[in-house]
Amino acid sequence: MRLRPYAEEDRWLTMELEGDPEVMQHLGGAAPDGRADRVHEQRLNGGSMAWYRTILDGPGDSPAGVVAVFHSTWGGRTIAELGIMLRPGLGQRHGLGAGAVRLIVAEVQASKLVREIHAFIGTGNRAAAAVARRTGFVKTGPCDVDYEGVPMRSEHWLLDLTETPPKPSDVRAPGP
Repeated sequence: MRLRPYAEEDRWLTMELEGDPEVMQHLGGAAPDGRADRVHEQRLNGGSMAWYRTILDGPGDSPAGVVAVFHSTWGGRTIAELGIMLRPGLGQRHGLGAGAVRLIVAEVQASKLVREIHAFIGTGNRAAAAVARRTGFVKTGPCDVDYEGVPMRSEHWLLDLTETPPKPSDVRAPGP
């Protein structure tokens, strides 16, 4: 498993992920017309303080999803937020999400541009909560956020990047 910068060639991946009811079940449902195109453009134009990565895995480095740390606004301030989406059957329930989160966190931490990363996980999304817990995020409590204009009851998770950076042996892809 590896990450590469998100690119124009990943438009189909965003269309697939945003349009999939299973992937989007905790984010307000499948995207209405036009939203996936808007999300794709945001990913391409995220700027220097955004890390949008395509998760590659399996034979031929097949795209398995997207992981990102990007700037958003919460509580009246700009924060770094984690997001991840995995294709059903290709990345879910196989440790790929946790591996991708570890890799992007190491990349962001090495940049020294971000001191903490926030994650907002839908209250019913136990799989995402497990990934957050396994990758060092700490749950701070419930909150209300929105995803692309859709209100969402969430749990707020926080990862402090000022702690000792992970050793290279701690940042690894999941096993076979």
